[in-house]
Amino acid sequence: MPPRNIAGAPARGPDFWGRERDVEAVWKLLERGSVLLTAPRRWGKSSLMYALHDQPWPAWSVRQLDVEYVETPAQFLTELAANLLQLDPVLGVFKKTRELPTSLVRWVSGALSEVEVGALGDLKLKLRDSLRDEQWPELAEQLLGQLQRLEGSLLIVIDEFPMMVDTFLDKDQEGCLRFLRWVRAQRRPQQGLMLRFLLGGSVNIEPRLERLAQEAVLNDLERFQLQPLPLDRAIEFVTEVLKGESVPFEEGTPRKIVETAGTGVHFFLQVLINECMSEMRQQRWPRLLVEHIQPAYESRVLGPPNRARFSHYHSRLKSNYGALEEPARLLLAELARAPVSNVDELRMVLLRHGLDKVELDDLVARLESDYYVTRSGGEVRFHSNFLKDWWLRNAPGIRRKP
Repeated sequence: MPPRNIAGAPARGPDFWGRERDVEAVWKLLERGSVLLTAPRRWGKSSLMYALHDQPWPAWSVRQLDVEYVETPAQFLTELAANLLQLDPVLGVFKKTRELPTSLVRWVSGALSEVEVGALGDLKLKLRDSLRDEQWPELAEQLLGQLQRLEGSLLIVIDEFPMMVDTFLDKDQEGCLRFLRWVRAQRRPQQGLMLRFLLGGSVNIEPRLERLAQEAVLNDLERFQLQPLPLDRAIEFVTEVLKGESVPFEEGTPRKIVETAGTGVHFFLQVLINECMSEMRQQRWPRLLVEHIQPAYESRVLGPPNRARFSHYHSRLKSNYGALEEPARLLLAELARAPVSNVDELRMVLLRHGLDKVELDDLVARLESDYYVTRSGGEVRFHSNFLKDWWLRNAPGIRRKP
């Protein structure tokens, strides 16, 4: 069955196309240890996570948490506990209350006495209301300890883990580091249940931990970075989507769509396909031609209809970069106008605007870790042509010095 054109929600089932090798590679890594999965926003990270959840390997159980808006370790524990209680073997453990630690029994059984297990949202709230912040280390240790009584293998998928850690660091640095050390301890091999974590995120937390000299809290993780489809597979994907959507098209149109988007990322290709289909219906074209693609990209994908869709690119600078926001915007504006710049040219940009005290290497490293730019040797460029085009067209202006 051809994939549908889904430009937004995670792709699942037959709509999850072309990532079979990625799924297999991640499962093989998980057999060796826990995994850090990284990819820029909208690159298909969540779709890959759902594929692991929807079709686990034999003997594996999978629970998935989205922790983007979790603000404290205690809140994380309530998310984790509520999700684990959806597994029958875990729930069965809590029915044997005589063998469980008293404090854990009081916390979990109190919530279960008032809320049905399947009412996940209500269960989270009830667990959160009955948990004091200072209790989380004790109860978390007890909860994870009980999992060792189970058989088989359990994968806990934690989506947007780096964003949660960023929040923890902003609120309580020492408390966050205690939490990260605790999570690392849970990843060590133990007898009984094989427990694995897949920690995914659209930002890279490692540079910030390195600045704190705390990179060791993640150095045991296997790494997997999601990559765009190569050119031939991207063309095949676009062809299949157009056929699945019953769109007549001229030979060469799928290649033109891929070349115009300048990337093999599913989401960006699907946005362009969607806008081409909309223009086709509006203009009542009998089929989609090669000549239709570039105008649709410039007027619809980069224009007002999709400005808000990609606004997180510039809003993240304002919310997360603090005093580095302006120098970051200056560098990105320079890179949007030029295909590529070297480090010396970027340094001159900062000097012209009186920002000579900014550590350029650190700033470029941060932009690179957040997937704005990539660098090879001394050259720096946007991470993708799509992002460069969008930034040139839509990013807010910056303060200019005379």
